[in-house]
Amino acid sequence: MLNEDQRLRIQNDDVEKKYGHNSKELAALWAEQEAIDKKILRRLDEIIKQYGWPGKSLVGADASLAAFLILQHADYEHQKKYFPLVKEAERKKEIDPSNVALLEDRILMREGKKQIYGTQLTWNDKTGRYELYPIEDEDHVDLLRASVGLQPIAEYLKMFGLVYVPPRKKEH
Repeated sequence: MLNEDQRLRIQNDDVEKKYGHNSKELAALWAEQEAIDKKILRRLDEIIKQYGWPGKSLVGADASLAAFLILQHADYEHQKKYFPLVKEAERKKEIDPSNVALLEDRILMREGKKQIYGTQLTWNDKTGRYELYPIEDEDHVDLLRASVGLQPIAEYLKMFGLVYVPPRKKEH
């Protein structure tokens, strides 16, 4: 399931760079990925119904990561439905806190709220670039990120070719 979740996503960057963000080639790749996502999400639903959240001690680190990624790439309803299970798994040290932070930010973004950990980017059609989705407490975001094992936000954004400007510097 991990391979199915990641196989086409790995190609996205190359296809986007070659053909563009709004290209038919990228759209076709995403359509194929969406069909795969629905199939593996149905299987994850079955697993959760039978066993509960597939944490590390139940299925191992790789399969637990696969479960998280499948949920991270799922629709909002599934993310919201299973978030309490994910939080309980975090409490029991069955899932990496950094993954829980990613999911929490994604849910908040989908609800139109500011994110906590600064993990989510959005596409800006006007600039033709990705940008950081708004953060609730930008002054303390690196402390919050460190508390769940995430690297500083400036380092994270460099991976996407973005330069982070701290809030105090934005005001002047």
